[in-house]
Amino acid sequence: MPPLPQPATTVHGFYVVYKPVGPTSAGVTNRLKWLLKNHCSQPKGVKIGHGGTLDPLADGLLPIGIGKGTKHLQALLEGVKTYTFTLNFGTQTSTDDTEGEVVATSSKRPTEAELLAIMPQFTGSISQQPPAFSALKVDGQRAYKLAREGADVQLAARPVTISKLKVLEFSSEKALLEAEVSKGTYIRALARDIALALGTVGHVTTLTRIQHGPFSAGQAVTYEMLDKALQTGDTHTYLLPLDGPPAK
Repeated sequence: MPPLPQPATTVHGFYVVYKPVGPTSAGVTNRLKWLLKNHCSQPKGVKIGHGGTLDPLADGLLPIGIGKGTKHLQALLEGVKTYTFTLNFGTQTSTDDTEGEVVATSSKRPTEAELLAIMPQFTGSISQQPPAFSALKVDGQRAYKLAREGADVQLAARPVTISKLKVLEFSSEKALLEAEVSKGTYIRALARDIALALGTVGHVTTLTRIQHGPFSAGQAVTYEMLDKALQTGDTHTYLLPLDGPPAK
């Protein structure tokens, strides 16, 4: 027998969703909000928000605050995040990922030794120029909107911190890396700059968030599982409470 819907009192806490490739972070959040209102007897004005956008091409941890959990989202935005990403060598795109048009190519293919030798340049406090296709604002408009309209978007470099950077796998055509980064770091820009430092060009083909502040992959629920649970009115099986946050 499916669980009975919860009483019409607001749920407080976090859902740590493993977002798949495809949906936007806002799309996932809006879907959960609709389910809470229409299947879980939650008040129409229930507060919900996510703690850091993942691009549609990215997968991984997307913490979603419910009720009083939304008050903790800013702290998550300020926290450290860890990603794995695949850097493909030889092709640069307008978006620094697979969604953009090819803007440069190179026949240069670095060795693993060359990659390891330049990685200290990208560890610690560094200056990073955000990609033109980003949500940063230029004269009140999103940079990605201006870039899509053909504008020459030049964003100022800014300081970010790469706490850890390591190679997980390597081949002549691509490398799988892991990076622990501060707020405001763009992995696409990091991959772009690593390739340029190696005398070639490159772009990101996979991007996965495996750690977000205090939350790790082991605490995540798949988007499909959470969606199915909320359709039955089950708000608590996958809910992480506000008290006693998990240790990093």
